[in-house]
Amino acid sequence: MAKAYCPNCDAAVIKDNPRVGAMITCRACDTELEIISISPFEVDFPLDYGDDEEEWDENWEEDEEDFDDDEEEEEEEEEPY
Repeated sequence: MAKAYCPNCDAAVIKDNPRVGAMITCRACDTELEIISISPFEVDFPLDYGDDEEEWDENWEEDEEDFDDDEEEEEEEEEPY
C-alpha cells in the first residue's frame, strides 16, 4: 500500500497498486488528484490539456491587449520637464 499527502488538504492518500497517470480522489476534501510518481508515491493536481488550453490562449491575448492599452495611456500622461 502506497501513501502520499493531498496537496489541497494534507490528508493521507492511500492507494493499493498505484499507476502513474491514474486519477484518484482525496477522501477528505474530494479533490481529484493524479498519481505523478510511484517511487516515491506522489500525487498532485491533474494537468488539464483539454479545451481550456484554447480558452487560456484567448484570455492571454486579451490580457496582452489590455497591457498594451495601459502602456499607451501612461505615455500620453507623461509630461516633459
